[in-house]
Amino acid sequence: MSGVSQLALLFIGAALINNILLTRFIGLCPFFGVSGNMETSIGMSLSVIFVMVMASTATWVVWEFILDPLGVGEFLYIPAFILIIASLVQFVEMYLRKASPVLYRAMGIYLPLITTNCAVLATATEAAKPGFFKMNIALGASLSLGEALVYTLGVSVGFGFALITFAALRERLELVPAPRLMKGTPIAFITAGLLSLSYLGMSGWFGL
Repeated sequence: MSGVSQLALLFIGAALINNILLTRFIGLCPFFGVSGNMETSIGMSLSVIFVMVMASTATWVVWEFILDPLGVGEFLYIPAFILIIASLVQFVEMYLRKASPVLYRAMGIYLPLITTNCAVLATATEAAKPGFFKMNIALGASLSLGEALVYTLGVSVGFGFALITFAALRERLELVPAPRLMKGTPIAFITAGLLSLSYLGMSGWFGL
């Protein structure tokens, strides 16, 4: 298998087959919290893509050149990675507060909560020291920086695509003549379950 094909499979596997929201069920707080509005969903998706890519790049460098060579990686990688992610989230928060106050207010508490979004930490950790998420791709014991970036981009784009799709469905569901007891959160959970089943149905595509 050529290198390009392998990277393409890595991207597809991370974005769709092993979607971190709908097949791994990681990072569900913003999935339900900001998906009630399309604008905030797009803003959150772009923020998560930026934070995930930058965080995985930084954590990969820190792991490869500092933590692992010094033999302290297994003890310090979680606090080190959280510190990097928190710094990046602060940067995004300051930028949005200045550039788009409306979007900043609409995202509310979920923007600073990206710091504690387990999807960001899980992706950064998997990019630096793979092995937790099993994918049927012949990769080495550790990912190169290019492979880590492709994997992270796949995860973050898959996160954004699932979030925006769910937001679009929830907006349409507001117009559905559903029973009053089913409105809001109950029908959102049922819709999320059906969406998850559709993602699980892609298991096995391209041998992944």
